[in-house]
Amino acid sequence: MSGSGAKRVPIVHSVTTKFGHLDLRLHQLECGSRGWSLRPGGFQPAETRPVVNGTLDGPALEAFIADMEIALSALRRFRDDVGGAA
Repeated sequence: MSGSGAKRVPIVHSVTTKFGHLDLRLHQLECGSRGWSLRPGGFQPAETRPVVNGTLDGPALEAFIADMEIALSALRRFRDDVGGAA
């Protein structure tokens, strides 16, 4: 082994959106694998490592969608409990 580490698989599709002060990135690799990552906002992807990341392959995609729906519901309940947006 050369010790150079694993080769990166090229990203063939990527969508990035604001998620609070973070950037949520959804991507598909050339090999077909899909994933997500959260990074501090305002940085190029090569400049910083993800805060967290995970797969969107198989049942993980539906689980991720469900988790996001639950989080959104909790955020709305919090807003309502504290009297709305200030």
